[in-house]
Amino acid sequence: MKCFVFHIHTVDTLEVARNKPTKQSTNLSHSTRLFRNAVDGDYSQWMTSSAKHCSHTNLGDKSSCWAVDLGAIYDICSVIIYGRNDYYNVLRLPVESLSNFDIEVIKPYRNNTNWFEDCVIHLCYHQQVPIKFLNASCQTRMMGRHVRIRLNDPNPLALCEVEVHGTFIRYLRSGNSSKNFSSSTNFQC
Repeated sequence: MKCFVFHIHTVDTLEVARNKPTKQSTNLSHSTRLFRNAVDGDYSQWMTSSAKHCSHTNLGDKSSCWAVDLGAIYDICSVIIYGRNDYYNVLRLPVESLSNFDIEVIKPYRNNTNWFEDCVIHLCYHQQVPIKFLNASCQTRMMGRHVRIRLNDPNPLALCEVEVHGTFIRYLRSGNSSKNFSSSTNFQC
């Protein structure tokens, strides 16, 4: 993927989120629809075909969000989201499309285990209308270690695959907050 820098030249970027540590506010199940499914390289958008496709938060989640720890500071160019492409869930209810959500780039001031503590949060992109696929370019230059997708409505969040494209800037100096969290770990958005 190419990223435009200062509208003068382009820079090749890499997909930097694949198999990195992830979190989400809740899990639909303790054994399926886990948050790590959104960066596993499986691009299937049909959740009803397998329990291993896509991540999904609880149906009653008031503030659904999902985040990835890139492990270092990156200059983020774009975020590509593959949402659900099926039309009904296992209960035969219509599937909500992704809508009214923010993509945020989060840069910590120091290396710590709390992903969103002592940091600056930048809005990369806001999507209002429903989508099943989105290639979102950040409107300005954004540097950060975490990328968060946060719904602004009390709906469940289902992500089938998320790509983050960027270029490496640097590692943080001390500690290590890249932990592989269990499927039962929930966090506040």
